[in-house]
Amino acid sequence: MADVAREAGVSVATAGRALGNYGRVRADLRARVQAAADRLGYSPNAVARSMRSGGTRSIGFVGADISNPYFATAMRGLCDVAREQGYEPILANSDDRLEVERAAVNVLLDKQVEGIVVAPTSVTDVAHLKRAQELGVPIVLLDRPIGTLDADSVVIDNEAAAYEAVSHLLELGHRRVGLLACVDPEESPELVARGGTGRLAVLGAARPSIDRIRGYLAAVDDHRATSSAELIQYTPLSDTAQAQRHAETLLKLEQPPTAVFATDNVTTQGLFMAARRCGLAIPGDLSLVGFDDLDWTTLVDPPLTVVAQSPLAMGRAAAERLFERIKGDDRPAERLVLPTELIVRSSTAGHGQGA
Repeated sequence: MADVAREAGVSVATAGRALGNYGRVRADLRARVQAAADRLGYSPNAVARSMRSGGTRSIGFVGADISNPYFATAMRGLCDVAREQGYEPILANSDDRLEVERAAVNVLLDKQVEGIVVAPTSVTDVAHLKRAQELGVPIVLLDRPIGTLDADSVVIDNEAAAYEAVSHLLELGHRRVGLLACVDPEESPELVARGGTGRLAVLGAARPSIDRIRGYLAAVDDHRATSSAELIQYTPLSDTAQAQRHAETLLKLEQPPTAVFATDNVTTQGLFMAARRCGLAIPGDLSLVGFDDLDWTTLVDPPLTVVAQSPLAMGRAAAERLFERIKGDDRPAERLVLPTELIVRSSTAGHGQGA
């Protein structure tokens, strides 16, 4: 502003009134100030302006991995709602690393966003999110609820979705059903034997990956199918190459599974590539159920059976809830559970019945 005033030959106060459209300024001076601003490439500071207006009309979104189609699509839903409300979204990618998420939230707070939607990396270390709430910035959680944080969340029933997918395979006659799960290497779940039965249980705080493992184990138990740790492989988050390697380990067991459930779009792709690399026919040698109904799942041969969710609807719902909070809604925090659907295609068949 001082540079513009100097260039126009007016006081800083006059330049401020001219560019801020407040107070009285002669038309010729207003034109001179605007011309100087144009020459210097001046743009107003949104945060400073918000100190007068009472809000930046911006919200933040911290996604775990915005190169992942799930988060990219959810981000689109959030951006659509933000712009419908006359707000601009500020987007950050945490890379599923807690220290990056903390830094992103701090930057958003510095920019005085009016609310934040976040897909949290940790379900236990949430001090930075509580601090945002203490500063009066509402938080809405996407995909991953946090029991220790009093905040709205938009999720799916991950355990029920996995249970339905695995039950589909078991009802087709498969008894050795494998699981390829995408998990944070720093929060790897612990498999334990339950009592003297040899049946498996999983320990760990509730989050989508853990809940999908729970759904898998519950379905295997209810159908009295093989419950074995060797049928479960973990792969790091958002790494298709590692997902493929872990899938190959599963498929090359001495007694390999006849069907596998992959818990997200990364593991689904890795599993499909591993089956092809191992020369397995789908569904003749291996039935496959994946997660997320992405375009590629219908373009491959055979088209894949998948659990479908709507990240676009989830992103929109999270943003809509955030704006309700921004506008003063003070109801108790709510968990909004959106539906999933098992879409059966040609990648699954009865055991020994595939083409």
